[in-house]
Amino acid sequence: RNIARRNADVTVKTAERCSDGRSSGGGTLYLPSQLERAFTSDPLEMTSNLTLMCQILDRRVRSSWLRQIRGLEPVSEDIFSRQCSEGQFAYIEPLGGVLRDPRFICEGRQHLVFTDWLLFADKSFLKPQGRKIFVDAGGSRFRDALRFFLAEYASRGIVFDEIVVWEAGPQGLESYWHGVPPEIRAAVEPILKFNDGVKVQAARNSPDNPMRFIEANCAMDDFCVFKLDIDQPSVEGALVQQLIESTRTYGPLVDEFFYEHHVLGVMEHYGWAHTWFLAGEKSSETFA
Repeated sequence: RNIARRNADVTVKTAERCSDGRSSGGGTLYLPSQLERAFTSDPLEMTSNLTLMCQILDRRVRSSWLRQIRGLEPVSEDIFSRQCSEGQFAYIEPLGGVLRDPRFICEGRQHLVFTDWLLFADKSFLKPQGRKIFVDAGGSRFRDALRFFLAEYASRGIVFDEIVVWEAGPQGLESYWHGVPPEIRAAVEPILKFNDGVKVQAARNSPDNPMRFIEANCAMDDFCVFKLDIDQPSVEGALVQQLIESTRTYGPLVDEFFYEHHVLGVMEHYGWAHTWFLAGEKSSETFA
């Protein structure tokens, strides 16, 4: 999504079985929620008219969204979209608002970087023979983001077997691990490959193309997470397109994708001015 696509919590994701002719043969059936359909019918109008946006994302919707993630209310298909892949239903955040925390703008900009609105997979989606792999393109330092992701997944029963990190700005190992408790570093460092000072590349034949790594190392039975945040729109856009094409060719090798899609529009007032070049409706087209 703008932050994630799968920006696929707790245990609101269930292993409920599903069946549909369109989801056979490894394909994926996507069922947008009522809330998502309201926004994707005219995404430019719905996100440029902030009064209208917050009327649709009203206080009841925002409260229910968060309460359902916390397990305080049954998950509603009015709010959360679903996808069916290989006979399993999974709930997923709807394409609604500016594809961030539903409280952002409607309740204040302090919610810009909140993460408690995100849905994460749990262990019910793991296959006994599969490996768990996390691909972090744009790793900065461990405590900046990866520590959060690993803790969220661990709380849901998913502990990764392999982690690959790219970071363009040279950090040095001690800087990368700065501020991380020794016991966490001791547990994670042996399974983490840190490409320090290495820029992510979009060229298909580059060893530093994350999609090349994913296609070579992630199988359908594995659980693979891809986080893309390198602040290079042209490279990010090319990698997203490669992910879409790869899914059509090989099936969904990536189970969870975290990506901040920088677009023109309302977000230009929140730190994206002078930097990003994509049209607002492209987010809905890309993530649908």
